[in-house]
Amino acid sequence: HLSVVGSSETLILEFAGRSDRNHARLLHKFPSMDSVSVCTRVRFDPNCFGISTIFSYSIQSYINEFQLRVNLVKGKPVQLALLVHGVHGPYKEAFDLDDFWHSVCVSWSQSGGRWALFTDGLVVSRGEGLSSNNIGPGGRFIIGQEQDTFGGSFKKNESFSGSITELYIWDRVLNSSEIYTMEKECSPNSSGPVFKWSTTGNRSLLLNK
Repeated sequence: HLSVVGSSETLILEFAGRSDRNHARLLHKFPSMDSVSVCTRVRFDPNCFGISTIFSYSIQSYINEFQLRVNLVKGKPVQLALLVHGVHGPYKEAFDLDDFWHSVCVSWSQSGGRWALFTDGLVVSRGEGLSSNNIGPGGRFIIGQEQDTFGGSFKKNESFSGSITELYIWDRVLNSSEIYTMEKECSPNSSGPVFKWSTTGNRSLLLNK
């Protein structure tokens, strides 16, 4: 079950349990990007374990183009990993599986395949060598599911269970001071996001449940 909780301030996607259907698609035409940052706020279902997908971006010529994947192990911290153009980065421990909201930011640059993971405003891990291909244009950006075909073929055992809100995308690498400031001020105020989260969701999201 996927429900939307709206308020005057923000829109929250509630994914109640795993499913091979529930997802939201961003209604945005993506350009080719040689760098990207994505920030969002998530709350994981504390009773859901295994591999989970916060978002996946696919293009017609390459399905596993850009993903933020999660490994949830009972009694251990949440582990996050980036996947870029089929290259899977390492899972890194981020925060406790505590049923509270946490902010997550990821960045990637074609230059050296450099990547970084941030949670609650602070860097968790950095690395390089995560693909040197541009992220392709015109893709499908899906929240809550991993795509095995362009925009579809979801698997229940890789789906998201919990809540997601305030997802923003930039076509550049946000630096650590920008991310820390956004966390401190509880506002995605860094300039120039190419996708902004809507308070109503009607114009920016297509919900499927």
